[in-house]
Amino acid sequence: MLLGKDEKHSNGQITHFQAFFTAISATVGLGTISGVAIAISIGGPGAIFWMVITGLFGMSVKFAEVTLGLKYRTNEERVGGPFQYMKHGLAEIGLPKIGMVVALTYAILLIIAMICGGIPFQANQVAALFNNLFQYDKSFIVPLILSLLVWLVIMGGVKRIAKVATSLAPIMTVLYIIGCILIIFMYRDALPSALYSIVSGLFGKTAIGGGAIGSLIAGVRRSVFANEAGTATAAIAHYATQENEPVRAGCVAMIGPCIDTIIISFLTGIVILVTGFTTQNNNIEGIVLIKSIFSSISPLWGYVIFPFITLSFAFSTIIAYSYYCEVAWVYVFNSRKSIILCHILILILIYISGLSQDVKLISSLGDTLFMCLTIPNAITIYLLSKKVGNQLNSYIQKGLL
Repeated sequence: MLLGKDEKHSNGQITHFQAFFTAISATVGLGTISGVAIAISIGGPGAIFWMVITGLFGMSVKFAEVTLGLKYRTNEERVGGPFQYMKHGLAEIGLPKIGMVVALTYAILLIIAMICGGIPFQANQVAALFNNLFQYDKSFIVPLILSLLVWLVIMGGVKRIAKVATSLAPIMTVLYIIGCILIIFMYRDALPSALYSIVSGLFGKTAIGGGAIGSLIAGVRRSVFANEAGTATAAIAHYATQENEPVRAGCVAMIGPCIDTIIISFLTGIVILVTGFTTQNNNIEGIVLIKSIFSSISPLWGYVIFPFITLSFAFSTIIAYSYYCEVAWVYVFNSRKSIILCHILILILIYISGLSQDVKLISSLGDTLFMCLTIPNAITIYLLSKKVGNQLNSYIQKGLL
Protein backbone atom coordinates (compact mmCIF):
# COMPACT_ATOMS: atom_id res chain seq x y z
CA MET A 1 0.00 0.00 0.00
CA LEU A 2 2.76 2.41 0.99
CA LEU A 3 4.77 1.86 -2.16
CA GLY A 4 1.85 0.91 -4.36
CA LYS A 5 0.40 2.81 -7.30
CA ASP A 6 -1.30 6.10 -6.45
CA GLU A 7 -4.56 7.21 -7.99
CA LYS A 8 -3.70 10.16 -10.21
CA HIS A 9 -7.36 11.00 -10.80
CA SER A 10 -8.04 11.51 -7.09
CA ASN A 11 -8.39 14.83 -5.26
CA GLY A 12 -4.94 14.58 -3.67
CA GLN A 13 -1.74 16.46 -4.44
CA ILE A 14 0.89 14.08 -3.04
CA THR A 15 1.63 10.34 -3.10
CA HIS A 16 1.02 7.79 -0.34
CA PHE A 17 4.76 7.71 0.27
CA GLN A 18 4.95 11.49 0.64
CA ALA A 19 1.84 11.67 2.84
CA PHE A 20 3.15 8.89 5.06
CA PHE A 21 6.55 10.47 5.58
CA THR A 22 5.05 13.92 6.07
CA ALA A 23 3.03 12.41 8.92
CA ILE A 24 6.07 10.45 10.13
CA SER A 25 8.16 13.63 10.05
CA ALA A 26 5.71 15.18 12.49
CA THR A 27 5.83 12.21 14.85
CA VAL A 28 9.44 11.05 14.66
CA GLY A 29 10.78 14.23 16.13
CA LEU A 30 12.79 15.06 19.21
CA GLY A 31 9.84 14.28 21.47
CA THR A 32 10.18 10.67 20.39
CA ILE A 33 13.88 10.72 21.29
CA SER A 34 14.74 13.24 24.01
CA GLY A 35 11.24 12.98 25.47
CA VAL A 36 11.92 9.35 26.34
CA ALA A 37 14.74 10.42 28.66
CA ILE A 38 12.37 12.83 30.41
CA ALA A 39 9.68 10.14 30.69
CA ILE A 40 12.09 7.66 32.29
CA SER A 41 13.41 10.28 34.71
CA ILE A 42 9.83 10.93 35.86
CA GLY A 43 8.25 7.48 35.75
CA GLY A 44 11.17 5.06 35.89
CA PRO A 45 11.97 2.22 33.46
CA GLY A 46 8.38 0.91 33.68
CA ALA A 47 7.28 3.92 31.65
CA ILE A 48 8.80 2.31 28.53
CA PHE A 49 6.22 -0.48 28.66
CA TRP A 50 3.34 1.99 28.79
CA MET A 51 4.79 3.83 25.81
CA VAL A 52 4.69 0.66 23.73
CA ILE A 53 1.15 -0.17 24.83
CA THR A 54 0.06 3.35 23.91
CA GLY A 55 1.63 2.87 20.49
CA LEU A 56 -0.35 -0.34 19.91
CA PHE A 57 -3.63 1.37 20.72
CA GLY A 58 -2.51 4.36 18.68
CA MET A 59 -2.39 2.27 15.51
CA SER A 60 -6.14 1.65 15.69
CA VAL A 61 -6.91 5.27 16.52
CA LYS A 62 -4.82 6.57 13.63
CA PHE A 63 -6.56 4.14 11.27
CA ALA A 64 -9.93 5.59 12.28
CA GLU A 65 -8.76 9.20 11.96
CA VAL A 66 -7.33 8.87 8.48
CA THR A 67 -10.17 6.68 7.21
CA LEU A 68 -12.71 9.29 8.31
CA GLY A 69 -10.55 12.07 6.89
CA LEU A 70 -10.68 10.63 3.38
CA LYS A 71 -14.29 9.50 3.64
CA TYR A 72 -15.41 13.10 4.11
CA ARG A 73 -12.97 14.68 1.67
CA THR A 74 -14.71 16.97 -0.82
CA ASN A 75 -13.67 19.03 -3.84
CA GLU A 76 -15.37 22.12 -2.44
CA GLU A 77 -13.32 22.30 0.75
CA ARG A 78 -10.01 24.16 0.54
CA VAL A 79 -8.65 22.46 3.65
CA GLY A 80 -9.36 19.05 5.04
CA GLY A 81 -8.81 16.28 7.50
CA PRO A 82 -10.39 16.25 10.96
CA PHE A 83 -12.31 19.47 10.29
CA GLN A 84 -14.36 17.74 7.60
CA TYR A 85 -15.26 14.59 9.48
CA MET A 86 -16.08 16.63 12.58
CA LYS A 87 -18.28 19.02 10.64
CA HIS A 88 -19.84 16.79 7.97
CA GLY A 89 -19.66 13.51 9.86
CA LEU A 90 -21.53 14.80 12.90
CA ALA A 91 -24.02 16.56 10.62
CA GLU A 92 -24.64 13.22 8.92
CA ILE A 93 -25.77 11.68 12.21
CA GLY A 94 -28.04 14.62 13.02
CA LEU A 95 -25.67 16.92 14.92
CA PRO A 96 -24.87 19.73 12.43
CA LYS A 97 -24.48 22.57 14.95
CA ILE A 98 -22.40 20.50 17.31
CA GLY A 99 -20.25 19.43 14.38
CA MET A 100 -19.51 23.03 13.41
CA VAL A 101 -18.61 23.97 16.98
CA VAL A 102 -16.41 20.90 17.50
CA ALA A 103 -14.57 21.46 14.19
CA LEU A 104 -13.92 25.13 14.94
CA THR A 105 -12.82 24.36 18.50
CA TYR A 106 -10.43 21.71 17.26
CA ALA A 107 -8.95 24.04 14.63
CA ILE A 108 -8.29 26.78 17.21
CA LEU A 109 -6.72 24.28 19.62
CA LEU A 110 -4.55 22.91 16.81
CA ILE A 111 -3.13 26.34 16.00
CA ILE A 112 -2.34 26.98 19.66
CA ALA A 113 -0.86 23.49 20.18
CA MET A 114 1.46 23.75 17.18
CA ILE A 115 2.60 27.33 17.67
CA CYS A 116 2.94 27.22 21.46
CA GLY A 117 3.68 23.52 22.08
CA GLY A 118 4.95 21.26 19.31
CA ILE A 119 7.14 23.67 17.33
CA PRO A 120 8.80 25.33 20.37
CA PHE A 121 9.85 21.97 21.84
CA GLN A 122 11.63 20.93 18.65
CA ALA A 123 13.34 24.31 18.26
CA ASN A 124 14.40 24.35 21.91
CA GLN A 125 16.04 20.93 21.74
CA VAL A 126 17.90 21.72 18.51
CA ALA A 127 19.27 24.90 20.06
CA ALA A 128 20.20 23.06 23.26
CA LEU A 129 22.11 20.38 21.35
CA PHE A 130 24.08 22.70 19.08
CA ASN A 131 24.84 25.21 21.83
CA ASN A 132 26.21 22.30 23.87
CA LEU A 133 28.07 20.88 20.89
CA PHE A 134 29.84 24.06 19.86
CA GLN A 135 29.76 25.86 23.22
CA TYR A 136 28.16 28.93 21.67
CA ASP A 137 28.37 32.13 23.68
CA LYS A 138 25.76 33.70 21.42
CA SER A 139 22.72 31.46 21.82
CA PHE A 140 20.66 33.41 19.27
CA ILE A 141 22.58 31.97 16.29
CA VAL A 142 20.98 28.51 16.14
CA PRO A 143 17.33 29.62 16.50
CA LEU A 144 17.90 32.37 13.95
CA ILE A 145 19.30 29.95 11.35
CA LEU A 146 16.55 27.43 12.09
CA SER A 147 13.87 30.10 11.63
CA LEU A 148 15.25 31.08 8.24
CA LEU A 149 15.45 27.46 7.04
CA VAL A 150 11.88 26.77 8.12
CA TRP A 151 10.63 29.90 6.38
CA LEU A 152 12.24 28.84 3.10
CA VAL A 153 10.42 25.51 3.16
CA ILE A 154 6.96 26.40 4.44
CA MET A 155 6.60 29.14 1.84
CA GLY A 156 6.50 26.36 -0.78
CA GLY A 157 3.31 24.77 0.52
CA VAL A 158 2.42 21.10 1.01
CA LYS A 159 4.31 19.82 -2.06
CA ARG A 160 7.62 21.32 -0.93
CA ILE A 161 7.03 20.21 2.64
CA ALA A 162 6.28 16.65 1.45
CA LYS A 163 9.37 16.65 -0.76
CA VAL A 164 11.65 17.73 2.09
CA ALA A 165 10.02 15.26 4.50
CA THR A 166 10.45 12.30 2.14
CA SER A 167 14.07 13.28 1.61
CA LEU A 168 14.96 13.51 5.30
CA ALA A 169 12.73 11.13 7.26
CA PRO A 170 13.60 7.70 5.75
CA ILE A 171 17.38 8.17 5.90
CA MET A 172 17.41 9.70 9.35
CA THR A 173 15.08 7.04 10.76
CA VAL A 174 17.27 4.21 9.48
CA LEU A 175 20.46 5.90 10.72
CA TYR A 176 19.00 6.43 14.18
CA ILE A 177 17.83 2.82 14.45
CA ILE A 178 21.28 1.59 13.38
CA GLY A 179 22.89 3.81 16.02
CA CYS A 180 20.60 2.43 18.73
CA ILE A 181 21.31 -1.17 17.71
CA LEU A 182 25.06 -0.51 17.80
CA ILE A 183 24.83 0.91 21.32
CA ILE A 184 22.69 -1.97 22.56
CA PHE A 185 25.20 -4.42 21.08
CA MET A 186 28.09 -2.59 22.78
CA TYR A 187 26.29 -2.78 26.14
CA ARG A 188 24.67 -6.18 25.51
CA ASP A 189 25.76 -7.51 28.91
CA ALA A 190 23.50 -4.93 30.55
CA LEU A 191 20.48 -5.80 28.37
CA PRO A 192 18.97 -8.48 30.68
CA SER A 193 19.07 -6.15 33.69
CA ALA A 194 17.58 -3.34 31.59
CA LEU A 195 14.66 -5.53 30.54
CA TYR A 196 14.23 -6.71 34.12
CA SER A 197 14.09 -3.11 35.35
CA ILE A 198 11.21 -2.45 32.95
CA VAL A 199 9.28 -5.48 34.22
CA SER A 200 10.06 -4.90 37.89
CA GLY A 201 9.00 -1.28 37.69
CA LEU A 202 5.97 -1.97 35.54
CA PHE A 203 3.24 -1.70 38.13
CA GLY A 204 4.95 0.55 40.62
CA LYS A 205 3.20 3.76 41.51
CA THR A 206 5.80 5.92 39.80
CA ALA A 207 5.95 3.66 36.75
CA ILE A 208 2.24 3.85 36.03
CA GLY A 209 2.17 7.61 36.58
CA GLY A 210 5.37 8.05 34.61
CA GLY A 211 4.02 5.91 31.80
CA ALA A 212 1.00 8.14 31.44
CA ILE A 213 3.10 11.28 31.67
CA GLY A 214 5.71 9.73 29.40
CA SER A 215 3.08 9.19 26.76
CA LEU A 216 2.63 12.93 26.82
CA ILE A 217 6.18 14.17 27.47
CA ALA A 218 8.05 11.73 25.24
CA GLY A 219 6.49 12.99 22.15
CA VAL A 220 1.55 11.07 23.34
CA ARG A 221 4.52 11.79 23.54
CA ARG A 222 3.82 8.37 22.69
CA SER A 223 0.20 8.66 21.57
CA VAL A 224 -0.17 12.43 21.63
CA PHE A 225 3.21 14.09 21.26
CA ALA A 226 5.04 11.19 19.57
CA ASN A 227 2.77 9.22 17.30
CA GLU A 228 0.00 11.85 17.66
CA ALA A 229 -2.68 9.17 17.53
CA GLY A 230 -5.76 10.81 18.95
CA THR A 231 -4.85 14.31 17.81
CA ALA A 232 -6.02 13.69 14.20
CA THR A 233 -3.05 15.53 12.69
CA ALA A 234 -2.20 12.57 10.43
CA ALA A 235 -5.60 12.99 8.79
CA ILE A 236 -4.41 16.40 7.56
CA ALA A 237 -1.29 14.94 5.92
CA HIS A 238 -3.14 12.01 4.35
CA TYR A 239 -5.98 14.26 3.24
CA ALA A 240 -3.71 15.49 0.45
CA THR A 241 -2.80 12.00 -0.76
CA GLN A 242 -3.67 10.64 -4.20
CA GLU A 243 -6.10 8.04 -2.92
CA ASN A 244 -9.85 7.51 -3.20
CA GLU A 245 -10.12 4.50 -0.89
CA PRO A 246 -10.32 5.70 2.76
CA VAL A 247 -9.51 2.33 4.33
CA ARG A 248 -6.35 1.92 2.26
CA ALA A 249 -5.12 5.32 3.46
CA GLY A 250 -6.02 4.34 7.02
CA CYS A 251 -3.96 1.15 6.74
CA VAL A 252 -0.94 3.14 5.55
CA ALA A 253 -1.33 5.55 8.47
CA MET A 254 -1.31 2.67 10.96
CA ILE A 255 2.36 2.05 10.23
CA GLY A 256 3.30 5.39 11.80
CA PRO A 257 2.78 4.54 15.51
CA CYS A 258 4.61 1.25 14.98
CA ILE A 259 7.71 3.07 13.71
CA ASP A 260 7.84 6.10 15.98
CA THR A 261 6.67 4.58 19.27
CA ILE A 262 6.95 0.81 19.24
CA ILE A 263 10.35 0.84 17.50
CA ILE A 264 12.12 4.21 17.93
CA SER A 265 10.90 5.22 21.39
CA PHE A 266 11.38 1.67 22.68
CA LEU A 267 14.93 1.46 21.30
CA THR A 268 15.71 4.88 22.79
CA GLY A 269 14.48 3.72 26.18
CA ILE A 270 16.56 0.53 26.05
CA VAL A 271 19.64 2.53 25.01
CA ILE A 272 19.23 4.84 28.01
CA LEU A 273 18.84 1.91 30.40
CA VAL A 274 21.72 -0.25 29.15
CA THR A 275 24.16 2.65 29.24
CA GLY A 276 23.06 3.76 32.70
CA PHE A 277 23.17 7.42 31.71
CA THR A 278 20.02 8.19 33.72
CA THR A 279 21.95 7.66 36.95
CA GLN A 280 25.37 8.78 35.79
CA ASN A 281 24.30 12.13 34.35
CA ASN A 282 21.52 13.55 36.52
CA ASN A 283 22.55 17.07 35.61
CA ILE A 284 22.03 16.42 31.89
CA GLU A 285 18.56 16.11 30.39
CA GLY A 286 16.75 15.85 27.10
CA ILE A 287 18.59 15.74 23.80
CA VAL A 288 22.00 16.51 25.33
CA LEU A 289 21.73 13.27 27.33
CA ILE A 290 21.05 11.23 24.18
CA LYS A 291 23.97 12.94 22.44
CA SER A 292 26.26 11.89 25.28
CA ILE A 293 25.09 8.29 24.86
CA PHE A 294 25.72 8.30 21.10
CA SER A 295 29.18 9.69 21.75
CA SER A 296 29.97 6.37 23.43
CA ILE A 297 29.92 4.72 19.98
CA SER A 298 32.54 7.08 18.61
CA PRO A 299 33.18 10.83 18.34
CA LEU A 300 31.91 10.61 14.76
CA TRP A 301 28.51 9.45 15.97
CA GLY A 302 28.33 11.84 18.89
CA TYR A 303 29.56 15.00 17.19
CA VAL A 304 28.62 14.54 13.53
CA ILE A 305 26.05 11.85 12.74
CA PHE A 306 23.77 12.30 15.75
CA PRO A 307 23.60 16.12 15.51
CA PHE A 308 22.77 15.72 11.81
CA ILE A 309 20.03 13.19 12.66
CA THR A 310 18.71 15.50 15.36
CA LEU A 311 18.58 18.53 13.10
CA SER A 312 16.84 16.53 10.38
CA PHE A 313 14.26 15.08 12.77
CA ALA A 314 13.50 18.44 14.35
CA PHE A 315 13.45 20.32 11.07
CA SER A 316 11.10 17.85 9.37
CA THR A 317 8.84 17.88 12.42
CA ILE A 318 8.69 21.67 12.51
CA ILE A 319 7.75 21.99 8.83
CA ALA A 320 5.08 19.29 9.18
CA TYR A 321 3.66 21.05 12.25
CA SER A 322 3.76 24.34 10.35
CA TYR A 323 1.68 22.81 7.57
CA TYR A 324 -0.88 21.52 10.07
CA CYS A 325 -1.01 24.98 11.59
CA GLU A 326 -1.54 26.59 8.18
CA VAL A 327 -4.43 24.28 7.35
CA ALA A 328 -6.14 25.02 10.68
CA TRP A 329 -5.49 28.74 10.18
CA VAL A 330 -7.22 28.73 6.80
CA TYR A 331 -10.17 26.83 8.26
CA VAL A 332 -10.61 29.28 11.14
CA PHE A 333 -10.09 32.52 9.21
CA ASN A 334 -11.32 31.30 5.81
CA SER A 335 -8.52 33.21 4.11
CA ARG A 336 -5.22 32.15 2.58
CA LYS A 337 -3.99 35.74 2.43
CA SER A 338 -3.67 35.83 6.21
CA ILE A 339 -1.32 32.81 6.27
CA ILE A 340 1.62 35.22 6.33
CA LEU A 341 0.58 36.11 9.90
CA CYS A 342 0.65 32.43 10.77
CA HIS A 343 4.17 32.15 9.34
CA ILE A 344 5.34 35.16 11.34
CA LEU A 345 4.00 33.68 14.58
CA ILE A 346 5.72 30.36 13.85
CA LEU A 347 9.08 31.99 13.15
CA ILE A 348 8.88 34.20 16.25
CA LEU A 349 8.11 31.20 18.48
CA ILE A 350 10.94 29.17 16.94
CA TYR A 351 13.37 31.96 17.77
CA ILE A 352 12.08 32.62 21.30
CA SER A 353 11.89 28.94 22.31
CA GLY A 354 15.41 28.39 20.98
CA LEU A 355 16.65 30.93 23.53
CA SER A 356 14.88 29.28 26.47
CA GLN A 357 16.77 27.10 28.96
CA ASP A 358 13.69 25.53 30.55
CA VAL A 359 13.02 22.38 28.52
CA LYS A 360 10.66 20.85 31.10
CA LEU A 361 8.39 23.90 31.06
CA ILE A 362 8.23 23.86 27.25
CA SER A 363 7.63 20.10 27.12
CA SER A 364 4.91 20.31 29.80
CA LEU A 365 3.16 23.05 27.85
CA GLY A 366 3.32 20.93 24.71
CA ASP A 367 1.93 17.91 26.56
CA THR A 368 -1.05 19.84 27.86
CA LEU A 369 -1.90 21.48 24.55
CA PHE A 370 -1.60 18.23 22.58
CA MET A 371 -3.77 16.45 25.11
CA CYS A 372 -6.45 19.10 24.63
CA LEU A 373 -6.58 18.18 20.93
CA THR A 374 -7.66 14.65 21.78
CA ILE A 375 -10.88 15.77 23.49
CA PRO A 376 -12.92 16.99 20.47
CA ASN A 377 -11.36 14.29 18.29
CA ALA A 378 -12.11 11.45 20.71
CA ILE A 379 -15.74 12.52 21.00
CA THR A 380 -16.10 12.64 17.22
CA ILE A 381 -14.44 9.28 16.57
CA TYR A 382 -16.64 7.66 19.19
CA LEU A 383 -19.80 9.06 17.59
CA LEU A 384 -18.63 8.07 14.10
CA SER A 385 -17.24 4.65 15.02
CA LYS A 386 -19.99 2.89 13.06
CA LYS A 387 -18.98 4.85 9.95
CA VAL A 388 -15.44 3.51 10.30
CA GLY A 389 -16.75 -0.02 10.71
CA ASN A 390 -18.95 0.34 7.63
CA GLN A 391 -16.01 1.58 5.58
CA LEU A 392 -13.89 -1.39 6.66
CA ASN A 393 -16.66 -3.91 5.94
CA SER A 394 -17.22 -2.40 2.50
CA TYR A 395 -13.51 -2.56 1.78
CA ILE A 396 -13.38 -6.23 2.78
CA GLN A 397 -16.44 -7.09 0.69
CA LYS A 398 -14.78 -5.56 -2.35
CA GLY A 399 -12.00 -8.10 -1.87
CA LEU A 400 -9.40 -5.36 -1.48
CA LEU A 401 -8.10 -6.57 1.89
